[in-house]
Amino acid sequence: MRTLADQEGTGRSAHGSFGWHRARRRLRAALARRTHPPLARPGSRGRRHVLPRVALMATFLLPALVIAPGVAHAAPVVTATIEDTSVGTGPNQVSYAGNWTVCGGCSPATPNNSFSYSTNAGASATIHFSGTQLKIYGVREPAGGLAAVSVDGAPSITINTYLLPAAAGLIYTSPVLTNGTHTATLTNLGQNTPPASATVVSFDRAEALTDTTLPPIDQLSKTIEDTTIGTGVDQVSYTGTWLACGGCVPPTPNNSFRYSSAAGAVATVRFTGTQVTVYGIREPHGGRASISIDFGNATIVDTYAATSSVAPLFVSPALIHGTHIVQILNLGQRNAASDSTAVGFDRAVVATTTPPVNPLPPGSPNRSGQPWLSGVNGDPRITPADVDAFCAYRGSLCDLAHVYVARDSWASIVQPSFAETNFAGWPGRLVISVPPFPENTESSLATCATGAYDSYWRTFGTTLNTTGRQNSIIRLAWQANGNWFQWSAINATDYVNCYRHIATAIRSTANPDPIMDWTINAHYSQLPPSHNPLDIYPGDAYVDNIGIDAYDQYPPSPTLSAFNTQANAIGGITWLYNFARAHGKTFGIGEWGVASGSGNNGGGDNADYIQFMRDWMTARAGQGFLYETYFNNCDAGNLGSNLNRPYSTGCIYRNPNSAARYTTLWRNPAAL
Repeated sequence: MRTLADQEGTGRSAHGSFGWHRARRRLRAALARRTHPPLARPGSRGRRHVLPRVALMATFLLPALVIAPGVAHAAPVVTATIEDTSVGTGPNQVSYAGNWTVCGGCSPATPNNSFSYSTNAGASATIHFSGTQLKIYGVREPAGGLAAVSVDGAPSITINTYLLPAAAGLIYTSPVLTNGTHTATLTNLGQNTPPASATVVSFDRAEALTDTTLPPIDQLSKTIEDTTIGTGVDQVSYTGTWLACGGCVPPTPNNSFRYSSAAGAVATVRFTGTQVTVYGIREPHGGRASISIDFGNATIVDTYAATSSVAPLFVSPALIHGTHIVQILNLGQRNAASDSTAVGFDRAVVATTTPPVNPLPPGSPNRSGQPWLSGVNGDPRITPADVDAFCAYRGSLCDLAHVYVARDSWASIVQPSFAETNFAGWPGRLVISVPPFPENTESSLATCATGAYDSYWRTFGTTLNTTGRQNSIIRLAWQANGNWFQWSAINATDYVNCYRHIATAIRSTANPDPIMDWTINAHYSQLPPSHNPLDIYPGDAYVDNIGIDAYDQYPPSPTLSAFNTQANAIGGITWLYNFARAHGKTFGIGEWGVASGSGNNGGGDNADYIQFMRDWMTARAGQGFLYETYFNNCDAGNLGSNLNRPYSTGCIYRNPNSAARYTTLWRNPAAL
């Protein structure tokens, strides 16, 4: 939990928000005009044209924007370089949509003497790669505009490609990813920031990196062959004319594939999983196919090749865990080199990231009667009596008690302590917030990242076993995107590797595994240096639940419009929920509440904030929203979120309006 005292020294301005409003440097040079290449001619949507581009000669100064690279795991190896000219939808290729122009022999120079650029809003370059991380290189220049980068369909990151003077170089580094196939899409937003003279976005190349030291991915896979025919899950159905080719060339794993030369013929594969790769035939007779997921935007695939081979035709982005449909449509079209319009389907390989632990045993209703797990922190002593008193006040039992271990020693953190022993026999579940190491002991993220503390965390896993709390939600190293804890992510790589070591160590002894929770603080991220909290995401293999701590402060939400704007912005609750669902993770809110203790930077006794949060939760009930625990507090120097405790020398905040709204919304007499 973060106190107001914890926030001191964070550099927030008089306008609030932890240094959100930083002073901008004055621009000390005028922007030189530049001659732009002609746009793609009408009717040439999606084509790229080769023409020289005017060299950029003037010298300028760098603006105040700092774009720091994302996380890189220790010593990843570059396994593929994808140049702007490696066009296609297969592995280690880039596909373009909208108007892009190839600039050969232009300035600034690039390794292959070529880059591609676009000036049009919505133009995109999609990079298909395998590995654990991606670096995108482009051109920053006086005409540079804003671009968005999204990996595997996750919420996008905005980058600014304006620079004085122009230079080719790194423009984006992805977070560390699970080791597998991915897509990254660079999209021209059609916007810029003054004094940029245009909205040019350039793509030079991408580097796919693989960290071979990563442990195996907790992932399952299955294959749906062309012969597994039906309309059920993990089957394929055919409409139109499709012919079976048994024992044909090229050979396939099951010695069979289907093909069609008729326009409108469709192969439909239904599957349950988080990603699908469609394999087909590339051949001299190959035509064009349209491939789509869940009836969304289609990818056009040209299956022509000079020689026949079985090859991946399409790799989907990461999907929410569930049932999906991929369709392969024969367009009845071909390129000039092909002698037919054949489209072949061999098989679909489905990846399924292991879903998180079932929140409740099958058939067991929540104690609270809410459609999600609901609880509180048990202010002031973190005891069952305090938790139950709050729950009785609100009018419904609590499913969860949120406890915090002491942070002064390894024994307090990993051995049975008051956090577990106080709640012996309590029928609900625990949310346990644990630091990665004891504070003020010369321990560090850098040391943790080497695995030096793994033995302690194996002890913690054993503690969960001996206290019967294996079903707990473990909030490990929470709010590391702030700058008030000793585990704050000043070095993003150290934080990621530390989290990974701890999660692996706990899972090695706890049986069954607890739910590993990665939680950020809402709104602005002081850290990592990129100010993007996704740069410290430990990765799908190590995280079961993604969470946020969301208070009505820095800034408050006086209106629904303000609430929604903040929720959808980077660091907002909706933004992070969408990221969690795109990665097949459940979502939780470990701390939330009104903020009467935050002065003008908080919303005070804002009953509407209680309503906004409730409506937000209700809209996502049954859609991956796992839990929420209200943070109730009323001591001086803290949030002032108290709903039920009476005034006293140790309790100086009350929020009667918020309390009335909360009890009305959470009351469930049948659950008492």
